[in-house]
Amino acid sequence: MSLTAQQEEQARQVKAALPGYLAVRETAAAVLLAAGKDIGLRLDERDARDLAEAVVDAIHKGAEVRGISFACDIADQEMAAHEQYLLRGAREKAKSGDPLARAVLRDLEQHVEGTKRLRDELVERLARVGGQWLAERQRIVAVVPMPTPDKGQHRAKAAA
Repeated sequence: MSLTAQQEEQARQVKAALPGYLAVRETAAAVLLAAGKDIGLRLDERDARDLAEAVVDAIHKGAEVRGISFACDIADQEMAAHEQYLLRGAREKAKSGDPLARAVLRDLEQHVEGTKRLRDELVERLARVGGQWLAERQRIVAVVPMPTPDKGQHRAKAAA
């Protein structure tokens, strides 16, 4: 198996293992319920689920926007690297009249154009999804801290 095939298989396995949005919410609910019990909070399952959904929902959109931004950065780096390392030399060789160099230059330019189109789509998505995220973020009211249980209350529960 070639290195590329191995990497493709590893990437496929990682993608398959990534939890979906609903699985993350379920895990967060279970963790919050257990943590609430550990610190002495009286959270029923519905409260823990509501709290978990609020937390995951608050984090999810920001993580999605960050991922799109990262993809834009990679596309920018790819275009800059092609310009710096490949296109500049290919243009010089094509100017000399070499027919093979002209064909290679045309192929390289098509590749960069495709990368630019992909980047433009990512930027459009970043503007749209990021704009929604910013609007939602501005609507979030200040977070009110949860009251801490009395020190005696937590110890009394542990003793019971």
